[in-house]
Amino acid sequence: MPTLLQKPFWKPFWGYGIGDYGLNLFWQSVGFYLFFYYTNVLGVSSSLVGTIILIGSLWDAVTDPAMGYLAERTKSRWGPYRPYLLFGAAPLGLTFGLLFTPVSLGSDSLEFIYLLAVLLAFRTCYTVVSIPYASLGARITRDSNARTRLAGIRMYCGFLGGVSISFLAKKLQSYFPDDVAFPIMAFSAAFVGFLVLIGCFKATANTDHTLDAAVSPAPFMASLQAVLKNGPFLLLVGGIIFVTIANTIIGQSLLFFFESHLGNRHVGTTAIVIMTAAPLVSIPLWAMITLRIGKRNAWIAGSLIGVVGLAPFNLGMANTELLALVATTIITLGLSSYAVIFWSMLPDTIEYGEYKSMVQNESLLIGLASSFQKVTIGLSAFALGILLELVGYTPGIAASNETAQGIKNIFSLIPMIALLLSSSLILFYPITAKLHGEILEALRKRA
Repeated sequence: MPTLLQKPFWKPFWGYGIGDYGLNLFWQSVGFYLFFYYTNVLGVSSSLVGTIILIGSLWDAVTDPAMGYLAERTKSRWGPYRPYLLFGAAPLGLTFGLLFTPVSLGSDSLEFIYLLAVLLAFRTCYTVVSIPYASLGARITRDSNARTRLAGIRMYCGFLGGVSISFLAKKLQSYFPDDVAFPIMAFSAAFVGFLVLIGCFKATANTDHTLDAAVSPAPFMASLQAVLKNGPFLLLVGGIIFVTIANTIIGQSLLFFFESHLGNRHVGTTAIVIMTAAPLVSIPLWAMITLRIGKRNAWIAGSLIGVVGLAPFNLGMANTELLALVATTIITLGLSSYAVIFWSMLPDTIEYGEYKSMVQNESLLIGLASSFQKVTIGLSAFALGILLELVGYTPGIAASNETAQGIKNIFSLIPMIALLLSSSLILFYPITAKLHGEILEALRKRA
């Protein structure tokens, strides 16, 4: 009788995937709009905003692995992971709404404390939901190719969430000033995200028991030692760190580039729509490409396409609205590859580690991978804030030629270098579909 281990079951695949739609209503909003909202709506200095985001990311460095460690040891009638979708959805939506709610406390220090407290509350709630959600994906199927399809579905839904929020933001900004548009966007997304996560909880019933449920997770030190011996996992984390640097710098400096070089921030908003909408076409293509040429080769291909898209910006060739939007589309086609490939590769490294060390620690590995990504986001945002000040950027004041040149290099050159370094690391990634199949067979015999 077929099981979820043997072939993909499309109903639970899509039921799982819709959860990322809800999560990306939150995450894409923070990635594309929060830095700009803090600086240009609330009037906070870019370096201070970078500091706030950095502290939030360092907080994630602790909470993500801790949540992973806790989640896989949770016992409930809904399994270890799904309860967090049920009980975490409402607090996540509320704290997200507060992120984009303007406040006036009459003191810069009080405002800093408030913004930091709300951001930490949001990121904690996001961790409580997102880490168990990601861990649940490793239990839906253990087949390497099926994981590529599952990751494709999940990321398709995730980018659809990004498209929804970017369209909503663009529409609201055309009718309302930013200090009104962003709060409406946030609380609308919070309500929809809550409903979607509850739907994901219901749709994924009976899908989180497919790994060896009788095996208890290892003690923390044994798990940590196993992580340090998991070479493919460490290579994958290194690769995604450089990708995250590129993604963060591009996403959070994009509006600054369009404002300083083309004099039209609204064209930058259109570019954000493209960056969230184009993956709806490219993600299914990347899933097919990955199945055909392998995960490692697809990763490298995505990096090179991203570099090709960034080059016109760096060389000054994307100097009209049309050319800039075309180049943005090419960048997005390259970057969207990682959305499929990373979340398909990560579960494979879990079984590799279990095979090598005889230690099962799926949720801890996912928590660690997430914490590295989020710390990188924070450090990148912090660096962006410092770099913007170094090149002379001041909110509300037209950029000089020197400042515009500096913004161009930040937006294009740094991500190009990061993508090339990422592909250089992944060249050494050893797990193929054939090797993964052999590992699964060895684990079944060992059980």
